[in-house]
Amino acid sequence: MTSNDNSTTGGHSDRRTVLQSVAAGGVALGLAGCLNGGGGNGDAVTVPGIYDESGGTSDVGRPSAIGARDTIAYINENDLLSREIDHPNDDYAYEVPQAQQLYQEYTSDGEPPMIIGWGTADTEALSGTVAEDEIVYISASYSANLLTEEAPYNFFGNLDYTSQARAHLKWISDNDPEARIAFIFSNNPFGQSPVEGGKAYAEELGLEVGSDINLPLTANSASTQLRQARDDDVDYLIHQNTSAPMRVLLQDKQDVYPDVTVCGLTYTVDERVVSESPDLFEGVRYVNAFRTFQGALDSDGMGADIIEANFEREDRDMDNPEIAQLNYVRGVIHGLMALKGLQNAIDSGDDPTMGTNARQGMFAIDGDDMEGLSEPYSYEEGNRAPTDTGRLFEVTDGSLSFDTTVEVPTGPASNTQ
Repeated sequence: MTSNDNSTTGGHSDRRTVLQSVAAGGVALGLAGCLNGGGGNGDAVTVPGIYDESGGTSDVGRPSAIGARDTIAYINENDLLSREIDHPNDDYAYEVPQAQQLYQEYTSDGEPPMIIGWGTADTEALSGTVAEDEIVYISASYSANLLTEEAPYNFFGNLDYTSQARAHLKWISDNDPEARIAFIFSNNPFGQSPVEGGKAYAEELGLEVGSDINLPLTANSASTQLRQARDDDVDYLIHQNTSAPMRVLLQDKQDVYPDVTVCGLTYTVDERVVSESPDLFEGVRYVNAFRTFQGALDSDGMGADIIEANFEREDRDMDNPEIAQLNYVRGVIHGLMALKGLQNAIDSGDDPTMGTNARQGMFAIDGDDMEGLSEPYSYEEGNRAPTDTGRLFEVTDGSLSFDTTVEVPTGPASNTQ
């Protein structure tokens, strides 16, 4: 597997000395054990997980869940936190009611300081509840709605979706200013998230904007959608979806509208789908705020050490893109975000089992590149957008090749929804 992802705008954090591995460890699975803030393991801190491993976004959700679990196991085995992290977790199959049920179960005996969650619809549905319960919610949803005052306990580790779209649009404006763009997306909160703010920015840049195009997560054909783009003379499609409908879009693109350029947001492209269909993905543009899998390994930071140790411990294959891909790196970052927030609370002399203290610990993350895996993240009380830098890639010769970085406005002010 190859990837040219060797540029980061910020320097690496100092590498920590890996402490002696301990036998205690492993990740608690399911709902077993005491789920209050103190955990069921002495002075452990409970950080539950709500993951999609079988639902509509499981193509990207499963490797991310594995990355988070592996990293929490690494944290425990190497004593990176002075308390062990209990990580009860379950699959909610991308169903909002199931996520809400799991949340109630995880909080029934007391309130953990943090939860690692997943999707936009469920994360937004729970945002008011976690604020009321004072529980930090680290999610894989990058909806700008989660950066508002109404969602003060939500944190994520990427550009928000609107800003991801803006990064593509800024590149298009700089390189093809006469272009016509359109948004193609699944008609749900996840898919809709970047559309209004992105279109407003495109108009601000002077780009022509075509009609919206719906492509469901479960689509098995995109011919109709591509004919719509072709008839509307669209030059660039900004695609908010996951890798499964992206593949469908690109399969039909070859026959219906080969001249259109597809610009995918963070969940549309990964090493697995590129390696399986290199010809289909050739020329696709992509945006993220963190490294590809090979880019992470090449970063020479502690994040690379963590990934290598995880794969060795679990006997995983570094050449298997089902797991060895950027969505695994995404999960590692979620685990590191939890570690850093909790450790910062402890370093301040505060009880890390209290969500209010964990939240303050998140705000102590300042210019942190997640052990070499990402653009530097900083969280502020008035701005929980972790970064304003998008990393743009282009698929060339079966590889996700790093192209350039683009800085764009982030946060609620950049989202007109």
